[in-house]
Amino acid sequence: MTLSEFHYKYYAQEYKEIDNEYELHKMAFLIRNAKATKNVGTEKSPKEEFVFKDFKDFFNYEKALKLIDEPIEEKKEEVAKEKLSPAQIAAKHNSRKG
Repeated sequence: MTLSEFHYKYYAQEYKEIDNEYELHKMAFLIRNAKATKNVGTEKSPKEEFVFKDFKDFFNYEKALKLIDEPIEEKKEEVAKEKLSPAQIAAKHNSRKG
């Protein structure tokens, strides 16, 4: 497996984990839906409502995906700013530790 293939597989695995996390949060939201309330009324006339009004308040799927994509966008901008040749980019990438 080449380094590029490894990075693609790692990237795909992160998407799978985000999808799994989405499903877990969705299940937790449904469980919470039956329980979590807060008191918004007074002592004389108590009124309760749900803490989270919408599923996006509980888990923002789009934001989680953007967190994965941010490093790629930063790398694209970094390469565009430096305007290095492909050989220079490869040398820079190979010189990194970790």
